[in-house]
This record gives sequence, structure tokens and C-alpha cells, in this order.
Amino acid sequence: MKKILIVDDNPIITKIYRERFSQAEFQAETAENGLAAMKLLMALRPDIVVLDLMMPVMHGVDVLRFIRSSPDLKATPVIILSEAYMSELAQEASKIGAELTLLKSGCTPALLIDAVNKILSGAPLELDPSFMLAVRPKS
Repeated sequence: MKKILIVDDNPIITKIYRERFSQAEFQAETAENGLAAMKLLMALRPDIVVLDLMMPVMHGVDVLRFIRSSPDLKATPVIILSEAYMSELAQEASKIGAELTLLKSGCTPALLIDAVNKILSGAPLELDPSFMLAVRPKS
């Protein structure tokens, strides 16, 4: 069973996505802020992380930096799920190595589950750009 960590300070968002990912046969865990996520990451070793950018205690960009700097976690795919008014943070997250940055208000559980499955399987992502906050720079 694939493990996913959903990091968001909105309990409604985490509840909805946790339930939907559980229904899609994922072991879905949640963290309510960046610091809680960093503590859980090492113990859980998720297959993928869904990460909000603006949270109390610690921003998602700091969590992404932690993931990318950790030898045990650096290959873990990360999807940013946040809002458009933080486009500079989304651009920064893309540069650091987020696989995908999605607009929270335009995303549905089905869209996110599809994106997660494609990233984990290596299949190409074919998303409407209006759902995305930033495009990852080409290496």
C-alpha cells in the first residue's frame, strides 16, 4: 500500500483528502503544519507528499527544503497544493524541486489522486495549466 502525507493547516481539507486517498487504497496520514510534517516524515517515509505552502509554525517551502536536503527523503515526490496569491512561493517550490504545483481552489480529490498516481507510476501528467500555480523549470 502506497503511503501519502497530506500537509495542510485546514482540517476540512485534510479530512476530505485523507478519506479520498484512503478510499483509493493509500495509507493516508496528515500533518497540520510544517513542523509536524517534518517530525512525521522521517518516521512515515511516505511515497509522496501533498504540501500546502502557507501554514502556521513553518512554511511549506521550508518543509520542501528539508525533504530535498535529507538523504532518506530527497527522492520523495512532492505536490504543492496551495493558492494563487502565493505565486512567488509556488515558483520557489518549483525551483527547489516540487513535481507539481496545483491551485487548491481549482483542484478536486479526483484530480489530485490522478496526479499522484501518474507521478508514482512515471506516467506523463496532462493537466490543464489553469489548475497549476507554477511550472517547474526544465533542468
